[in-house]
Amino acid sequence: MKKIIFCLLFPFIVFSQSSYNLSLVGSYNWSSSSYDSEGSDIWGWKNPTTGVEYALVGLNSGFSVVDLSSPQNPFEVFFIPGVNTTWRDIKTWGNYAYVINEGGDGLLIVDLTDLSGQTYVNDNSYFNTAHNIYIDEFGVAYIFGSDVGQGGALFLDVTSNPMSPTLLGTWDDYYIHDGMARGDTMWVGCIYEGEFYAVDVSNKSNPQVLGHHPTPNQFTHNIWVSDDGDYVFTTDEQSDSYIGAYDITDMSNIQEVDRIQSNPGSNSIPHNTHVDGNFIVTSWYRDGTTVHDVTYPNNLIQVAYYDSYSGSGDGFDGCWGTFPFLPSGLIISSEINSASNGNGELLIYERGFNQACYLEGQVSDANTLQMLSGVNVEILNTVIPNLSLTNLSGNYVSGTADPNTYNIVFSKAGYVTDTISASLVAGVVTIVDAQLVPLTAFTAFGTVVDQDGAGISGANVLIYNNDFNYTILTDNNGNFSISSMFEGSYDIIAGKWGYITSCDNDYIDGSNNILITLSEGYYDDFTFDFGWNVSGQITSNDPGMWERGNPEGTSYNGVSFNPDDDVQSDCYIYSYVTGLSGGQVGSNDVDDYNTILTSPVFDLSSSSSSNKYFLSYYSWFANGGGGWGGGSSAADSLTVSIDNGNTSVILETMTSSSPDLGQWNFRTFDIAQYITLTSNMQVIVETADWDNLGGHLVEGGFDNFQITNTIPSNVLNPNFINGKISKILDLTGREIKNPIDNNPFIIIYENGNVEKRVIFK
Repeated sequence: MKKIIFCLLFPFIVFSQSSYNLSLVGSYNWSSSSYDSEGSDIWGWKNPTTGVEYALVGLNSGFSVVDLSSPQNPFEVFFIPGVNTTWRDIKTWGNYAYVINEGGDGLLIVDLTDLSGQTYVNDNSYFNTAHNIYIDEFGVAYIFGSDVGQGGALFLDVTSNPMSPTLLGTWDDYYIHDGMARGDTMWVGCIYEGEFYAVDVSNKSNPQVLGHHPTPNQFTHNIWVSDDGDYVFTTDEQSDSYIGAYDITDMSNIQEVDRIQSNPGSNSIPHNTHVDGNFIVTSWYRDGTTVHDVTYPNNLIQVAYYDSYSGSGDGFDGCWGTFPFLPSGLIISSEINSASNGNGELLIYERGFNQACYLEGQVSDANTLQMLSGVNVEILNTVIPNLSLTNLSGNYVSGTADPNTYNIVFSKAGYVTDTISASLVAGVVTIVDAQLVPLTAFTAFGTVVDQDGAGISGANVLIYNNDFNYTILTDNNGNFSISSMFEGSYDIIAGKWGYITSCDNDYIDGSNNILITLSEGYYDDFTFDFGWNVSGQITSNDPGMWERGNPEGTSYNGVSFNPDDDVQSDCYIYSYVTGLSGGQVGSNDVDDYNTILTSPVFDLSSSSSSNKYFLSYYSWFANGGGGWGGGSSAADSLTVSIDNGNTSVILETMTSSSPDLGQWNFRTFDIAQYITLTSNMQVIVETADWDNLGGHLVEGGFDNFQITNTIPSNVLNPNFINGKISKILDLTGREIKNPIDNNPFIIIYENGNVEKRVIFK
């Protein structure tokens, strides 16, 4: 028999850096100017006569040129005011800057040799507004997203007369958000098609599509081609999206070879990426400026970042654009609103990164020598976290920014985790192969009993960890068994309607029976389906009906609508919400009709003056929008009622004017103060969008239902101690799967608690 000794409990705190291998050497903002405003895109220019470098910066209010001769003390040389607009993009040809915007004025052309800023024209001969511009090595300007046609590409010659371009042709198959060209090929992000397109533009009057391919999040914003022309890299301007890498050597069979995120799990949004030799430099909104090594495009490795914005996550704040092509090697970035007054700012960076250290290899079964797919490969103690998986052939690629000797952990469900030490060198591919020993499977037995020790039939049992998930029902005697189980630490949850759900964690090795005791009572955090009924006029074919599961968050104008998580620190990650899917706000919310959630029946007929019953739960309501297309302003509600089989009484009503919208709110009621207690009690939760045009944003949530005999606090399940296990470490900080007998180990829980344990056998 194994005994687990609990040695220590303390909060676990993580500190993060704001920069890595990028140093801020200077900055400039326009706070002292009357035209101070938010920033947009950026480009750079070097004066061929003086050698001075300049930042060309778009602001909402116009176009600014900033001298970088002393990067620590930049200063503005001149400013040209323009129509106020969020979008302003800049490129150069020779000594001329070409600026477009989405507010009007056509194409601003500026002679940069006149540093008084007095030599410029606004040319609206061919378009009035546009979203983006690129100028290729032949002096052809590509105007993207203009107010001409569908907003495809206009081709302008800027070589013959730089101050008065001429039209060469168009490609208008789709709206283009951004793009670039190299040689005879134009590469464009067709954002609403969710694909990038390669177009032969050797004949500007008759462009031809060469190939196209979808991008990871199918909202293709930006694209850039590698220096050798064999690969392209894309961004999708959506929350939680990726940089994608693609092999384009065969236009008829374009292949995605890798994808990567700057800050996985943060929901941050990438914007524009540019190829700079063996690196791509990307503006990543709230994550700032990032740098990835793309020497091997099938193995993208982040080597640097500077997080310039104080916030994080989903949102169009922070870094708009980054320019990495100045001859000095400086990288300059334009900030939308990172200045202390919430307006634009120019940031100037010095490089501190080098080529990455590359890691490759194969992983096989130690007994059969067969290659293993789906093996997790992690390099420990790196500044930027990394995690790779072996492919179907058992191969993996990985790497890190800094040379050093690292422990590399190989783990797969059903196998003993292996750790191999290797020295990784910058610019060098290191080969590390591994063989994993399979674990021995066993059959685990358990019983769910009440407080008197009697078995509970039909109880739900969930036993899981990061590798395995077992869901079973107990038999008539409360017993259950799990075949093909493997030794390890597991979260164990059991429950049944009429009992308080139990959640715990334990080390299971098959040596003894798993005994779970449930107390009588009514509790539901929706880990299991206890039979709540969903009704109302919204059907399963429509979005927005009550659904049980792990919610995905949405937000609108800074207000959370669909919750991103259930109530924290209960047994599991589930709750009831009106549509589990996230996406764009309003795409999966309540529309047109009502949706009703009704609990199973519970018996409170034994109440007396000395035996009261209190109902507690967490509710969520968000309501907004409206007034679109002739619809009404938002004025919807969420109600929670109690029913005794004869009468129904509303306990709670939330409306669009409630002060606590868009958050989980704890509620508790002495039920007998509202309604006669019977053996036929139910709770009913209802919300609706009553605008017949479906113009309102309506989201509801319900979690942690509980009946208690004493006044509850907003402390959740009393059987829940520390929560779900995040990871298990040995005393060196190395992650392990299977603790060794008589050796201390550390358990880190998702709620931040940490325990030090020892198993004595």
